[in-house]
This record gives sequence, structure tokens and C-alpha cells, in this order.
Amino acid sequence: MKRLLAIVVVIVCCVGGVAERAHWRNRAPLWPNAKYTVQDRDRAVEGGMRFIYAIARDPAAFRDNGSDLLFAFQNIATTNGNPQLAALAWTMGHERAVEWRRLNPRIPEKAEVGTVTDLIFGSDTANRLGVPDHDLDEALRRQAANLSPTDYLGFDPEHEPPPSDFPKPCRVCGLQNARGVRFCVRCKTKLSMNSRHALFLDALVTTYSGELFGASLGGRYSDVLRWLPQMRPYPPHRQGDWAYYDAVYAITHVVYTFNHYNLSKIAPNCFPDEFEYLKSNLPAAIRDHDPETLGEYGDSLRAFGMTFSDARLREAVEYLLSAQNRDGSWGNLSDKDSYDRYHTTWTAVAAIQDFQWTQVLTCPTK
Repeated sequence: MKRLLAIVVVIVCCVGGVAERAHWRNRAPLWPNAKYTVQDRDRAVEGGMRFIYAIARDPAAFRDNGSDLLFAFQNIATTNGNPQLAALAWTMGHERAVEWRRLNPRIPEKAEVGTVTDLIFGSDTANRLGVPDHDLDEALRRQAANLSPTDYLGFDPEHEPPPSDFPKPCRVCGLQNARGVRFCVRCKTKLSMNSRHALFLDALVTTYSGELFGASLGGRYSDVLRWLPQMRPYPPHRQGDWAYYDAVYAITHVVYTFNHYNLSKIAPNCFPDEFEYLKSNLPAAIRDHDPETLGEYGDSLRAFGMTFSDARLREAVEYLLSAQNRDGSWGNLSDKDSYDRYHTTWTAVAAIQDFQWTQVLTCPTK
């Protein structure tokens, strides 16, 4: 306990901040004649990280989204090109991973599929943050084997693409009804259907995460990715239209799962339709003044090789740096949803940060 307290004190009370102690060369502009410097960018990243850490220290927020918050720190720690910021992210994540292990020592009785997958996401990330629990991991792998592809994904990617008739949980009673059901079998409320892009996104993330962990969560990642051509064409940009947002997030998560959440670059010809969609819609995304979505545009296009020589990317990064809130966050200060607050901040951090990319991945086999 004393060691844990010491870690928290170092993180919270560190005088001056990482960016403030950076070498003088970090005062160089991000690009020639840029409004912001490297130090400005790193200071913004650190402010965002500290905001996410404050959310992660909130018991209710951590109970609801602990596994995702751990992944935010682990992801920044393994991708950020500033060694001091990467180390700070790892320290924050390690401290929170210790707490996550304390809160999740075993699988609850009668755990539903969502609980099992969330525990797998959290346990795998805690392992990567230096806090392993091999007994829990083995128990999770045994439990995962008892569930079918449709339990995890709503469809079987080995045999079919994401369908259009899988309902969302009932908005009145919360029941997850079976595929094809139009009215809730419990309360008779009319159901809304998941979009094919939303199901595709979930399937990419779930199967990818399962393979990293050593468990099959609905099938093979390659079986999901091969349905990408069936997801085209994508809907036009339309602010406030969830068909558009589902398509954008499906595309960005093709990038994230293929390049291991920004550990490597991707050649644009690997996914030419997706690259062109993001590139052509970037100006409209900037005009939307939506840092959450713009953040996912930013890091995905940078993963495809877009650089600050492109005026559109420069405009996106300058907008994000100008839109940071005084508390270090991005997004709506009056939003009471802790997920929206930290996730918007995380995507903005990812869009502006320096990366430590060292390779360009080969394209997937057709």
C-alpha cells in the first residue's frame, strides 16, 4: 500500500510537468511557420494524460470503464515518441492496473459474455502493464471456450458478413434479443437494429483482442477483416448521422487493429478505399469541431503516411491544439458521461502526439 501511494504521489504531484522539463530544442515549431511548438504539443499531450488519469482515479468511472482506461495508458506508453511522456503513461497505467487486479480477482458467478470479454480486455492490458495474474487468465480462457461466435459477435464471421438484422439491446428493459427479432420478447418495445458497420467494428476489436490474449472470441480476426469489401461503399459525411459515424469508426478500427493501435504505419494501397474516404472527408470533419471523431481521423491518416506537409492535417492538428480545455481535456465540459470525457481526450491526444513508428506493414493477403 505504501508503494502504491508513493506512485500516486509521484504522478499527481510531479513539479513542473514532463513537457516543462523538456530540452530547449522542443521549442522548435511543429512544422515551418507553425503556430505551435513541439513543447506546446507535448504539454497538451501531458495535460490530456493527466485528465484521463484523474478520470481513472474516480471509483465509479474506473468500475465502469477500467479495462478501457488501462488500455489508454498502455497505448500511449507504447506509441508516444517522447520517452518521458511514454514513461509517465506507463507509470499511470501500472498504478491503475494494480487497482484493477484488486477489483477483479476472479470471474463472477454466472458471468455474461460482456463481462467475460471485458475481463479479458482488462487482464491482457494489466499483463502488459506489468501486473499479471496467470490463474485468472487461464480461467478466462476456459470460460471463453464455452461461448459461440454469435454469443460474442451476433454473427459467425467464418460463414457470413455482418448482418443488418441484429438488434440493439432493448432501450426499455435492456434485454439483448435474438437476431431477427423486431419487438422485444420481454416488454414488446420496438427494437432498433445495429448497423453493419457497428457490428463490423465490434467484431474487429473483439476477435483481435481475443487472439492477442490467446482465446477465440467469436472467430479469427482474418475472417472478420476479409468482409471489408462488403462494408463498401461508405455513406457520405453528414454531421449528426450515426450511419456516417459508424462507418468512420469502422474504418479507423480497421487501421487500429491492423497496425496494433499505432505501433506501425500502413501503406495507403493496403486499404485504398478507406484511406481515400478519410482523406476526402477530413476538411468536413475539421469543420464539425468534433474532437472525438477528428482525433480518429488524425491518427489514422498519419498511420497511412500523411504528414504535416499536408495542409489539411496541419489544420486538423492546429484546431485540436486550440480546442483543448483548461483542465487538459477535449470535448464538452458539461458532459456528465465519464466515458465521453476521457475517450474524446484520448483520441485527441493520439491525433497530435509524436509517434515512435519504425516500420510500414505489408498488406493483408487477399
